[in-house]
Amino acid sequence: MTQDLLQEIVAERWVERIDFDSGELADPSYVSDKHENRESDLVWKFRRQDGEEPVYVLLEFQSRPDPSMPVRFMGYESLFYQKLLADKPVAAWRKLPPVIAVLVYNGWEPWHVATDLGSLIGELDVSAATYRPQLRYRLVDESAYRREDLASLNSPVAALFLIEMSRDGQEVCASLRRLWQTIPPDEVSLRRAFETWLRKVILPRLGVSWEETAELTMEEVETMLAESIDRWNRELLEKGRQEGEAQVVLRLLRLKFGPLEPETEERVRSADTDRLLEWGERVLTAQSLQDVFRD
Repeated sequence: MTQDLLQEIVAERWVERIDFDSGELADPSYVSDKHENRESDLVWKFRRQDGEEPVYVLLEFQSRPDPSMPVRFMGYESLFYQKLLADKPVAAWRKLPPVIAVLVYNGWEPWHVATDLGSLIGELDVSAATYRPQLRYRLVDESAYRREDLASLNSPVAALFLIEMSRDGQEVCASLRRLWQTIPPDEVSLRRAFETWLRKVILPRLGVSWEETAELTMEEVETMLAESIDRWNRELLEKGRQEGEAQVVLRLLRLKFGPLEPETEERVRSADTDRLLEWGERVLTAQSLQDVFRD
């Protein structure tokens, strides 16, 4: 997933210089001089294809904008470099390795936070500009991608973004189908991770409980979800029709008999469509409310 994120979504030239087969998770926790534990979400270590010092990719995940993000990244990188120097003296390094920060944002609120630290620091004089710290992170804002562009990629990360961006169950179904097509069959642990996430996080939001899907394959889950969506659509259509007919009957009753008692309004709103049609026809000839509701 990290390789796919970097190659298909970040897609910058430095990514081409990474040896992805060498990837390993580095310790993401750092301890400051005051013994305050800091932890970013993930830190990956990769060898470079040219044999130079390794590259570290720091991944941070956010669901809400955080105005302090540039400062936080500066703290993460500073503490991470200190940890590297503690493990290996500076004299042992030809040069310190690059640490590239990538932030993945999946919130609904627009991300208006600066992506570079320098823009947050006030001006003093042109001669002082050289001392302004420069630190930039790569923002991956899911909402900034067009659905058509994500759908054109053979990418599990793009399919994941589409699921999280889905506006209804039908879009979830289509994106779920795309997701299974993009994950190679031999990626067993990745498939299992997605199955757990879908069963415990996504499907309950659509009214499908964990117990209903615990013994089903993902293909069976997809079929059940599609059937559920068809049923929900029929129920919504029927509910919309009933509500519309109830409003027509209430309007006719008010025009003919004046303001209605709350009990009468509730009786109309809770009636089925056949009964509403019958009452609507009776309004034309009824002399009183009792004539309308004589049954």
